[in-house]
Amino acid sequence: MKMMTACAAIAAICATAALAAQPFSKSMAECAGLNAFGRDYIRDDDLAHLLEYGQARWINAAIIAAQNEGVSNPVVYVEDAMNAKYDEWKGKGIMAVFSEDFGDWHDYCRAFARHNGINLDPP
Repeated sequence: MKMMTACAAIAAICATAALAAQPFSKSMAECAGLNAFGRDYIRDDDLAHLLEYGQARWINAAIIAAQNEGVSNPVVYVEDAMNAKYDEWKGKGIMAVFSEDFGDWHDYCRAFARHNGINLDPP
């Protein structure tokens, strides 16, 4: 069932992204924002470390992608997109980390990472 939910979420998000033609760098920065939000509200140290590592990997990937997309100031662009997504999740409240929506986004980001060769697992 979880796999079906993840597949449905990925399909819906990909369809939306395709219609909006959002740059990969922005999606990557948004995944960094999701990880940052999760890290700030999860009390398990191991999971918090995983999310922090993932956030750093997403930021690096997003900056490289933004440079390749011709963004004039990739660092600021990525920070702005990441912070906007963080604030969006923060607006949903602390309990959002336990929501199906958060889980679906987390699954999407992991699938997006795999598809783009971004290793989110700490060494």
